[in-house]
Amino acid sequence: MTLGASCSSMMGYGVFFWVPSFFRRSFFSDLGLQDAIIQSGWLFGAILFVGGSLGIILGGVLGDLMGKGSKRMYAIVPAVAFFVTYPFYIAGVLAPTPLVAVLMFMIPTGLGLAWLGPTLSAFQHMAPPNMRSMASAIFLLINNLVGIGVGVYALGELSTLLTPSFGEEALRYSIMIGATLYLVAGALFLIGARTIAKDWEEA
Repeated sequence: MTLGASCSSMMGYGVFFWVPSFFRRSFFSDLGLQDAIIQSGWLFGAILFVGGSLGIILGGVLGDLMGKGSKRMYAIVPAVAFFVTYPFYIAGVLAPTPLVAVLMFMIPTGLGLAWLGPTLSAFQHMAPPNMRSMASAIFLLINNLVGIGVGVYALGELSTLLTPSFGEEALRYSIMIGATLYLVAGALFLIGARTIAKDWEEA
């Protein structure tokens, strides 16, 4: 689950950093730099505020509701969210207008953050009471080192490598390729789902 969350954070932090640039390059290239940045910032703010807020809340609610029947759902709910995230990111970067792109990006932004509630809850329950702070600290350390430390750089470097072929649209294809990390994250959470109930009970 730690590795799965880290994979999702690589894409999540990377996209959060680069989406404003994507809007500026793909939709507002005819505007002046300052106007393009302002327009892109407002759109990204809407995506993050609406999609992110709803995703975090709904992920926690679904995890608790479905987790009553089986503790495996605390891993399966994020896994399903990650798998569904991928096609919406593709739809978002291929959107013909900024409005369509905003609507498409809101969905995967929410789904990509739905893991927070179920995963952190599971970590707290699978660690002994006297080790919960340390368990959370280790989890967040790995997640942030990989997510923030690698994600932003990886998407940017990939965009640079694609620039000779795609020019200003290179970032669009970099995000498409990077979105496959959500498929990896989903698969890792499904692997974790096989033993989470047993680990939870033993703890």
